[in-house]
Amino acid sequence: MSAESRSALARFKVPLLALKILLSVLLFAYVVAKVSPGHVWTTVRDADPTLLALAGALFLFSSLVGSWLWGRLLRAQGVAIPYSRAASYYFVGLFFNNFLPSNVGGDITRISDASKHADRMTSVFSATLMERLIGVVSIGFLAVVASFAALHKLHLVAVAWTTLAVFLIAVALFVSVFHRGALEFLERPFRALGLTRIERGLGRLLDDLHGFRTERGALLAAFVASTVVQISRICVHYIVGLALGVQISIAYYFLFVPVLAALISLPISLNGIGVREGAAVVLFQMAGLSREQSFSIPFLTYVIAVLVSLLGGLIFVSRTPRRAIGRHLERRRQERTMERDPASGEERA
Repeated sequence: MSAESRSALARFKVPLLALKILLSVLLFAYVVAKVSPGHVWTTVRDADPTLLALAGALFLFSSLVGSWLWGRLLRAQGVAIPYSRAASYYFVGLFFNNFLPSNVGGDITRISDASKHADRMTSVFSATLMERLIGVVSIGFLAVVASFAALHKLHLVAVAWTTLAVFLIAVALFVSVFHRGALEFLERPFRALGLTRIERGLGRLLDDLHGFRTERGALLAAFVASTVVQISRICVHYIVGLALGVQISIAYYFLFVPVLAALISLPISLNGIGVREGAAVVLFQMAGLSREQSFSIPFLTYVIAVLVSLLGGLIFVSRTPRRAIGRHLERRRQERTMERDPASGEERA
């Protein structure tokens, strides 16, 4: 990419970020204005703290499974990272997903961390991309099963068919990974523009993704683990609903939570703020909930996710002292070596 292109991107970055923040603030304010803030506070204030703690524990469990899943895909790409290290990178990524003004900031952080253990960054990038793609397939599968199993009860035909369409698109993208030629159209625009470095980098990434075709065991394990993660996070919403006194079928959550996940992944707001709450008010009212209850379920779930992700913030902050201690111990070791062998120290000096 030329210096002019990078400069143009930099000029647009700040205005786009400001626009996303403004949109999030306006959407959130609009939704709060539509619901009664006083009634929302009453709804949240009476929430069962035991059930909220259970929801937090379940979200933590889902994140531990998610970190194992990511580590398994990394190993399939030849990036051997101990589970404890992969989990620490994963939680730091969760933290930055919530506190960076980008929906992919956390992914970039953990890719950067894990790349220290890899020969090529594309190996880590492809494993992270595959993790995301499998997540979309698994949550889409759950939503399709839930929607058609309960279609006679919910009468949400449009939602069911839309969910099926999104699921089929995700499956098509997943299957295309195993056919290298099907992905060549992604490289052609860069080749036509003469952006050879980008074309080569994208080619290496697509080659790494294509390499998963021989890792069927890893992909099956990843799909099972991803399904566990998605079910757990849907159940977190359900438990938060129970904490708020909401008594509706869990099938609604299996239908609505994937829709919310898809909407907040769009890069149109700041970490989905405003979009999440507005869409939830529309969807959960279909199940007979009040506006305040519809607003409070995803909002409290988001708060729980942020609180759990603070563990990643603590891990990130603790890195600097550990590195400083490591450098100090290394200096002491060198000093002791020189004291035992002064002549060698003079030679090194």
